[in-house]
Amino acid sequence: MSSPEMAQAAPDLVPPLAVLQLLDAAWFLADADGRASQACAKVTAWLGAGFGAGHWQDLVHPDDRALAEGQPVGERGADRRWRMADGSWRWFAHRSQPMGAQTLHVLQDIDARKRQEIAHSDAAGLLDSLRLHLPGVFYKLDADEQGVPHVTFVSEAVRELLEYEPEEVEADFRRIFDRVHPDDRERFQAIVANALRTNADTTFEYRVVLPRKGVRHVAGRACSALQSTGRHARFGYQHDITEQKLYQEALVQARAAEQASAVKSEFLSRMSHELRTPLNAILGFAQLLKMSTAEPLGAEQWERVDVLERAGRHLLALVNDVLDLSRIEAGHMALHMGAMGVRGVFDEVHSLVVSTAHAHGVSLHRPLLPEQPQGPLAVRADMLRLQQVLVNLMTNAIKYNRPGGDVWLAASLVGSEVCLTVRDNGQGMTPEQQAHLFEPFNRLGAEGSDIDGSGIGMVIVQRLVQWMGGRLSLRSAPGEGTEVSVFLPRAESQEVAAPLAALPLRGDQAMQRPVDILCVEDNEVNIALLTSILELRPACALRVARSGAEALQHVAQRRPDLMLIDMQLGDMSGLDLASSLDRDACTAGIPRIALSADAMPGTIREAQARGFQAYVTKPVDVRPFLATLDQAIDQLA
Repeated sequence: MSSPEMAQAAPDLVPPLAVLQLLDAAWFLADADGRASQACAKVTAWLGAGFGAGHWQDLVHPDDRALAEGQPVGERGADRRWRMADGSWRWFAHRSQPMGAQTLHVLQDIDARKRQEIAHSDAAGLLDSLRLHLPGVFYKLDADEQGVPHVTFVSEAVRELLEYEPEEVEADFRRIFDRVHPDDRERFQAIVANALRTNADTTFEYRVVLPRKGVRHVAGRACSALQSTGRHARFGYQHDITEQKLYQEALVQARAAEQASAVKSEFLSRMSHELRTPLNAILGFAQLLKMSTAEPLGAEQWERVDVLERAGRHLLALVNDVLDLSRIEAGHMALHMGAMGVRGVFDEVHSLVVSTAHAHGVSLHRPLLPEQPQGPLAVRADMLRLQQVLVNLMTNAIKYNRPGGDVWLAASLVGSEVCLTVRDNGQGMTPEQQAHLFEPFNRLGAEGSDIDGSGIGMVIVQRLVQWMGGRLSLRSAPGEGTEVSVFLPRAESQEVAAPLAALPLRGDQAMQRPVDILCVEDNEVNIALLTSILELRPACALRVARSGAEALQHVAQRRPDLMLIDMQLGDMSGLDLASSLDRDACTAGIPRIALSADAMPGTIREAQARGFQAYVTKPVDVRPFLATLDQAIDQLA
């Protein structure tokens, strides 16, 4: 019967209300205006007491209402959400059929089933999204009746992880073993076999060798689940951990390097101390002998003492070079960058090498620096390290020159850089020698000559220039000489600070009163040297403590005006002694100068942070030490 025919015969087809009440489903009758009766108690309970007074369409979820309105009359049937009396939404299978002037609506509660279907669909969508986008491989491994494993599902990421198509792995599970690193293959096969036999949860790592990517590291987890067939299936996830492995290896190497660096620093500190202690006596007494006016040396004696001092300074330079190279390689070289005028740097460098040039019969030349519209040439660098670089280059140009040779020191502006050039007309170097110039301890064949050197000076020069943001260039030819250029960032001339006035080396007459100095030193030779040096300051009364404990006793008996403290005493460090002094209000303010063979930058910085006014490294250079002492005494008032 067609819908029009059913509508025409509707009065005869409408079942009695008593029959409708027997239906398991809920139902209601609605007229053409959408008004519904309350004939079904279930509908009234579900949808509310006012159901029959209004349009039933208002109770359908808006997203489902449009679908319902789009269906032809007589064919309306769909799963829709209806608003309950408490305001919640519930799923019903909604069927409707015109019955004359009214329409019979039947609602079947399918909320539980519908929500389960939606949850299943959401889960399937989530799994599909993970399968497509997660950087790893999901897989399912089943065993057939003979126990042979088969991959029944593998995600697309297997293309990246193993460089296989999913279909290839699903066709033959053993293909996976072909990708496993030969050294890991036997172990990995044993893991898989044991997991299939015991159904145990498994965590594993192995390496693969891929056609495109080479060796990669893979990690995975797998578990078992009982299937409806009565057999267990394996579900797993594997992902690439190569970057994580590389990071872990780098971290281990970094920690090992850090530990090695600490051991190296400790060794260098000890070596520095052990070498500087005897050098302190050699150089100190040599200087005092040459400075003595009470019993001046004869010409021959003076020459011998001068040889002794120069030999000691050569050994000290070697120690300093080794320490500098170690600091640079360890990344512990502290720089104090600033703007400085080139003319002032050249003046200082010239004064430091002029005596060496005279001794070798080499002439130094300093062309006039070109004037710039912006003012005098200035560079941005560390003053001390720039002087070290130029002195090293100038010394090499002098030492490896010829009698009557020449050395030029020049500067020019090249774009945004200043070029500082040291040029000589000495021996020069072959291309092969130039190729090995920056190798530590390689003297390029000069080790058989009478020219002293360590073979690490140019290595230090190169590293220091790089640390200061500059670059180095070299030109050399055998028999023609060598030209080394240092390029550094240009600084504005107005940034250059005015030079500090030199501290004069003055006599004892400048002291207004006797000065009580307590020296804390456990080495008898160093004590003898310091006693001899302070004879140049008769107003200084020297007391000696040979340990930290003895120093505290001296201070308790009489507070000194100034303390000279060695940093490596037998019973405590100089820093420990400083801490003990600072804990007592009566001794916390005593001025102190560190006098130590420990020249490590960290120790020097810590001493300065702990209140030491100055840090004098051994071997003591007598004149600068006296200048430091005079400055400290001036501040006592």
